[in-house]
Amino acid sequence: MARAKARRDAIFMVLRGRLLYVTVVLILGVWKFLPSPLANFLAAHVVGNMLYWTWPRWRSNARQAMARIQGPQADQRTVERLARRSVRHYCLYASDFVRFRTSGLEERLSIEGWDNLEEALGEGRGAILIGLHLGNWDLAAAAVALRNYPVNVIVERFESAVLDRTVQTNRRRLGLRTIPRDEGPIPIVKALRRNEMLAILIDQSYAGSQVTVNFFNAPIQVPAGAARLALRSGARIVTGGLVRLPDNRFLGFIDKQLTFQPTGDVERDAQALTQLVVASLEKWVRRYPDQWYPFRQLWAPTVA
Repeated sequence: MARAKARRDAIFMVLRGRLLYVTVVLILGVWKFLPSPLANFLAAHVVGNMLYWTWPRWRSNARQAMARIQGPQADQRTVERLARRSVRHYCLYASDFVRFRTSGLEERLSIEGWDNLEEALGEGRGAILIGLHLGNWDLAAAAVALRNYPVNVIVERFESAVLDRTVQTNRRRLGLRTIPRDEGPIPIVKALRRNEMLAILIDQSYAGSQVTVNFFNAPIQVPAGAARLALRSGARIVTGGLVRLPDNRFLGFIDKQLTFQPTGDVERDAQALTQLVVASLEKWVRRYPDQWYPFRQLWAPTVA
């Protein structure tokens, strides 16, 4: 009986996976053809509000982050407004990710700092573009790819195979090359040796070496992999991102490459270089706090 039950469970799992796949395909298929104003309204004000009130962990993380950004004088109404807008903007990002095509994309983009990327790649050792879950990071990488720069995006696999396949297919449709993190360092190192660009988000949690840095006047832990990779390979680091403007156009930014002189102490150098990365990105979060998506608790829960 146990064997029969295991077989039924296996069949059920397969059927559930196929049903989920069909459901996702149908929803995405319909969403692609919605008029932009309707899609934006549904994403921000229907799905966004629903997620905010039904996802307590994200709501708590968003409130904590906005309180930290605003500082000790932050009032609760401002914190609440920014936290809610953060979730809404994330839903707009997800809607754009489904709907956007590379054709016509440049007409909606304005990118500052192309010369900084050229300079970083000019030394022939590749470049590492580091960003946050801010605005629309996939469109930021796609905008770079449209300029005929080979862009390799280091990605996490989603637990749902259906969701993972859908997301990674969309990224490739935008002209991005995806490198799953669990494939190890070989494809990453090869990309840099070809003088290509790697795109990495630093405000995420995964197993591996992390360092403590100062972010909005308080310590947090972030991955140090990008810094270690740059120190070992000689690749240059630039920070950047892309945010939504009130008219639903997008503003992208690529900052100057970080200048850093290694001391030879690998651990200390990795921490110091990662601190420079975080400090460079902090100013953009301060400018666009409601377009940063704090998926995890970064700081110790000391801010009310």
